Amino acid sequence: MKFLMLKLLVLVSLSASLSAREVVIYSVYPGDRLEAVFKPFTAATGINVKVVEGKSLDLINKIEAEGEQTQADLHLDKDLVFHGIANRKGLYRAIESEKVFNQVPPHFIESNNKWTTLFYRSRLIMFNTNAVKKSELSTYEDLGSEKWLGRLCMRTSKSNYNQALVAYLVAHFGKEKATQIAKSWVKNTDMPVFTSDRAIISAVAEGKCDVGIANSYYLVPFIEKDPNFPVRLFFPSQDTAKAHINGVGIGITKYAKNVTEANMVIEYLTSAQVQAPVADAFDQYPVNTQAPLGTILSGFGDFKVDSTNIGVISNLTDIATEVMKEANWQ
Repeated sequence: MKFLMLKLLVLVSLSASLSAREVVIYSVYPGDRLEAVFKPFTAATGINVKVVEGKSLDLINKIEAEGEQTQADLHLDKDLVFHGIANRKGLYRAIESEKVFNQVPPHFIESNNKWTTLFYRSRLIMFNTNAVKKSELSTYEDLGSEKWLGRLCMRTSKSNYNQALVAYLVAHFGKEKATQIAKSWVKNTDMPVFTSDRAIISAVAEGKCDVGIANSYYLVPFIEKDPNFPVRLFFPSQDTAKAHINGVGIGITKYAKNVTEANMVIEYLTSAQVQAPVADAFDQYPVNTQAPLGTILSGFGDFKVDSTNIGVISNLTDIATEVMKEANWQ
């Protein structure tokens, strides 16, 4: 993180202010992990960034309970599922920054500007290079076909990553078809569901299954450790719905006391100069298309992402949970 901070200090240039101001972020990421990200912002603007750490649902409940008395100016979370919950509870106010709108493609910003994605990953097919050819892979729904019977690894339905993925299926195919797809995946899974994406990738590497579904960034450390690691990723549905995306997002709270400063933080986080090193440090993709990718992500190749508005997907997660229950997805 020291290296990240140095890169940001060199790259970032903002208008300085001498007044002692502060913005408070309720965050699922701990303050010590974010210190290097925000130190250059404070140095350039004079605005201190205070991070209050907590778990996703705990922070949402805290903002709701505090109401007008909340300290939170911003809410930072790792997943569209939780931003959708917060937004439906009316906990956000609209982002008001043309800089943000110019720096972030519109499908990454909730349609009423209530929150925006900052960095994203894609939930992709992981395959064993010794057992599967890329030519055998195509779409998410194809993982339910007969050829993958007993060869598919799945993570638990309790995973918010999978809830978001199924919400994507609902958005593109409707609830009935999404349920059929989920059932076909369950049918093709011989072993108990996994509790982490890392475990899925390891199982694919060990030949316990030939294919699995996991987030893109989880593969990066395996390849950094062993360039010949026998698992690679495949970008599915490129000719149809495109690859499902999810990611780190941020919203300004309804009762924020420092709205101007909160908008400035989002401008900073979505600038190309900040997006590149931070996305690289977290092995995620920058939403700002002017920010270059890290070496390994670049090596994975270009791919087409789903252009459905991120807010639309976030509002379908309750239906997605129903679909998974109907599919008997454990």
